[in-house]
Amino acid sequence: MKNLLPLLLLTASLAGCQRGATTSPGPESTLLGSWRLTGYQCHCPPNQPVPDESVTFGAGQHFKLYRNQALAAEGTYTTGQGASCGGTPEPIITLTPTAASTYAPKGAYTLEGNTLVIDQCSAADGPRYTYTRQ
Repeated sequence: MKNLLPLLLLTASLAGCQRGATTSPGPESTLLGSWRLTGYQCHCPPNQPVPDESVTFGAGQHFKLYRNQALAAEGTYTTGQGASCGGTPEPIITLTPTAASTYAPKGAYTLEGNTLVIDQCSAADGPRYTYTRQ
């Protein structure tokens, strides 16, 4: 009986680890679509207007970034875990433009409903972008 108890505990713990098909979408599928910049937090002069910017996330992890309604950057994006500002693991998004000299935001991100926030360490002088799903 003594030897049976560890075996039963192991079996129960393995059964608890089995997962069925997940129904919640991953970040890549929930990012799909168009997002308009609605908030811009930076260490810049007061009363700066929010730049006219939007980003579209498409299939195959492709993005297009528009500034003043003109294509400013396009390329691929990735999401994952990494250390951004505080050194602790957090969700990270990286937009990698096709043209090497083109700028696109990257950093820690949160996605809640129709709000996407990309924080480039606003505590360390980096901007924080808030996008709303269009």
